[in-house]
Amino acid sequence: MKIPGRYRMIVFALMMSGSTACIVSGIIIALRMPLTLQFLSQWLTAFLTAWPIVFVAILIIAPLVNKLLDSWVEKN
Repeated sequence: MKIPGRYRMIVFALMMSGSTACIVSGIIIALRMPLTLQFLSQWLTAFLTAWPIVFVAILIIAPLVNKLLDSWVEKN
């Protein structure tokens, strides 16, 4: 069973924001503290803070970037 096409942008934003927030928060925390059990707690806190922010940002920014790219990039 597939997700209806009208939800594509929301699913895209969820997946992209989740992976981006996970990677960026992990790298920032790793640069600031040693890899201990406290690292996992700090990473989870940072990730859960960042994810909704990145999600909303992608929902707002992605359509604008796509429009800009439509004017810059030739269609096949």
